[in-house]
Amino acid sequence: MRDFSREEIEREFKRRLVLQEKDDWKAWGETFTPDATYVEHHEGTFIGRPKILEWLVPVMARCKGWVYPIEWLAIDGNRAIYKWLNRLPGKRADGSYYEFPGLTVVMYAGNGQWSYQEDIYNWEIAERVIKDYIADKSAAKKAG
Repeated sequence: MRDFSREEIEREFKRRLVLQEKDDWKAWGETFTPDATYVEHHEGTFIGRPKILEWLVPVMARCKGWVYPIEWLAIDGNRAIYKWLNRLPGKRADGSYYEFPGLTVVMYAGNGQWSYQEDIYNWEIAERVIKDYIADKSAAKKAG
């Protein structure tokens, strides 16, 4: 595989972020190469854009209103590694966010396409945050 310029990788990375911010997960998923691999340690490994889209679009439909702030990004050759937060809507009573951190590794393949993605996060923490969010929203609804 040939190396691509840092400028191209940064530009295409930012383009994916715009799609993500719009919750346009179909278009976001179409940034994968036809033979891409997506590794999600809790959900499984998906090979090929059709399989990625089949899994991704319904899963992300359940995450409407979430945002994914990026804390840092490192680019090394065609690889980008970044730390992000899964941040659910609203805040806790103490003012903190419902969020959990993760790391992602992606490989850029050219022409705005990515051939690999691996998401790494602690599922136990994610599950606890989501359960807290649901419980707090349910309690607020009953009180309101």
